Amino acid sequence: MRNSRGFTLVELSVVLFVLGLVLWVALPRLSRVGEPDRDTVFRDLSGASEAAYDLSLFGKRESRLVLRPAEGTYEFRLPDRPGDASNPRAFGPRLSVTGILVEGEARPLDLPTEIPYRPGGRVPSARIFLTDSGGGGAPSLWTLRLNPFDGSVKVLEGTVRDDG
Repeated sequence: MRNSRGFTLVELSVVLFVLGLVLWVALPRLSRVGEPDRDTVFRDLSGASEAAYDLSLFGKRESRLVLRPAEGTYEFRLPDRPGDASNPRAFGPRLSVTGILVEGEARPLDLPTEIPYRPGGRVPSARIFLTDSGGGGAPSLWTLRLNPFDGSVKVLEGTVRDDG
């Protein structure tokens, strides 16, 4: 009769192979758990833009969207409250700003760009061009178009410079 107090080499190698396979599949996904994905950033920016527009239209208060492409952040600020703590939100490591147009004029990417939401609901038309380097394939290009009539942000695939 054979003594079966341990595992054979074949059993151990099968278990190690399966564990390696699971880690190979799961580890890349786990490394991005804390990062905001593209859709989350777009929804957050769109919702905050509409809230800033509503504040300017109904509350008669100015707010500003401050984009810092070099830092990869954006935030909404109230200029009448300069002492408020800054709360920049990151675009995430996969998204990078590749261009900003405000009223048809290109803005430099090494300087912060402020887009004002003026009292009475006056907002300049603006476009923010982004590149998403995630997903493993070729980078995808996106355009966020700020609607001056309602403060909404429309997400367009590709680099869309005009509506024509």
